[in-house]
Amino acid sequence: MARADANNITKMILTVVAAAGVISLALLAPNAVQLLKFFKKKYDPLYYIQKRTRTMIECGLLEKHGNTIALTEKGRRYLAKTKAKESAGKKQKWDGKWRIVIFDVWEKHRGKRDMLRKEIKEFGFAQLQQSVWIYPFACGDFIELLKADLRFGKNIRYLVVEHLDNDIRLRKRFGV
Repeated sequence: MARADANNITKMILTVVAAAGVISLALLAPNAVQLLKFFKKKYDPLYYIQKRTRTMIECGLLEKHGNTIALTEKGRRYLAKTKAKESAGKKQKWDGKWRIVIFDVWEKHRGKRDMLRKEIKEFGFAQLQQSVWIYPFACGDFIELLKADLRFGKNIRYLVVEHLDNDIRLRKRFGV
């Protein structure tokens, strides 16, 4: 299964569970199977949904209580972060301000630092300097979710800048 399909299925399952609050495992499969018809490849829907749900429980996105599953706080943050990334991809009108993320993470937290870089790069940020990243559109909610998810707190700073000298290359890169 392609990674993009797996991410879409994960998002779909989390959305179904979030909308229902708590859902029976027996009810999840039929609802999710109907949505799988939109994917290009053919899968054994019941097997795949059960497998993906087990993986999400192991990762802490969902929790199982008897025959029901519920969204965890980690699952809520994952879903919110995914939705924030999707909305960032939509064409927005630039307000003339730059969003800058600065971070200072110790070497002993290298894994989290690498995850932070990966997430902001996937979101669309451009690297300005080693630990300085820039983006032209509002993304404060995404950064707050990222800070909470990675438990960085004060190690990540989010700035909104009205003037940045020599920003012609950045304007061209972001099409603003």
